[in-house]
Amino acid sequence: MHHAGVTLVVERLPTDGLERFRELDRSEEATIHYRQIGSRLVSTPVKDSIANFFAEGDVHSVPELVHTWQPVVDVGGALLGAFVNGALAGIALLGNEVAPGVLQVALLYVSRPHRRRGVATALMDEMEQLARKADAHGLYVSSVPTGSAVGFYLSRGFQPTDPSPELLAKEPDDIHMLLPLAGD
Repeated sequence: MHHAGVTLVVERLPTDGLERFRELDRSEEATIHYRQIGSRLVSTPVKDSIANFFAEGDVHSVPELVHTWQPVVDVGGALLGAFVNGALAGIALLGNEVAPGVLQVALLYVSRPHRRRGVATALMDEMEQLARKADAHGLYVSSVPTGSAVGFYLSRGFQPTDPSPELLAKEPDDIHMLLPLAGD
């Protein structure tokens, strides 16, 4: 993608690429928080909360992310990086099947200075293409419950779905959504 002197390139990262999370600013000002009841979403406004997922020891810290997701990369998960003018702007991981023919959008993070500029869209476009090439008929995401994250997935056609019990146990506050991939 190319506009106004900005070059956006999505490419596969090497299998040790998860360490590059350190290069992203993953803090977020959450203004809306979602809760999921079955396949229904309930939104609540949030007062001035800035969630910074960098704290060491937190489940979202870089060492924890590497520990959690490295096995997925090692068995062939597609680790993608989005680069804006050569600098890492976002990371995504297309993971394994969570149900027959349904692949997991395991990770999708865009660095704060690059948000709302097409980076997440470019990463998601690439994951959808890879999933189609693998003959998947759906993508599953367990999303952080913020308005921006959930809003992005909804805008891509994801719909709330009954959570996978295994993923619900890991991330009980997440919003679980499914994107059907239409056959060509």
